[in-house]
Amino acid sequence: MAEPVSSTATTASLLAVALLTLFPGMDPDVVLGAFAGASVFVISATDLPLFKRFTFFILSFTAGLLAARMVAGIIDTALPAEIEVAESVGAMAASALAIKLLLWLIQLAEDPAKAVRDIKKGGS
Repeated sequence: MAEPVSSTATTASLLAVALLTLFPGMDPDVVLGAFAGASVFVISATDLPLFKRFTFFILSFTAGLLAARMVAGIIDTALPAEIEVAESVGAMAASALAIKLLLWLIQLAEDPAKAVRDIKKGGS
């Protein structure tokens, strides 16, 4: 049986995303891509408490909206010329990876000497 809080939060999130797509200047594809990427991150982060997951969802969603064009461009340069990457794909990738990258950088900043040793060893 589903938790009532999670189903209520899911319904509210979907309603918010649907309303965001109605604003002028907001690309609906990018909004849905950012939502999908943030959802992937939150679903995979089962070890975090609910409040942190909700906070990370909001941050991840926002990062996906803001970095969609940049990440799509980065992915586009890595692929052959005949493949075009949509901004919605960039939004999904950015929102799915933003918090993971940020947490990794925070972990590196906690012990910079260890990070330098790991880099010199080859990351093993």
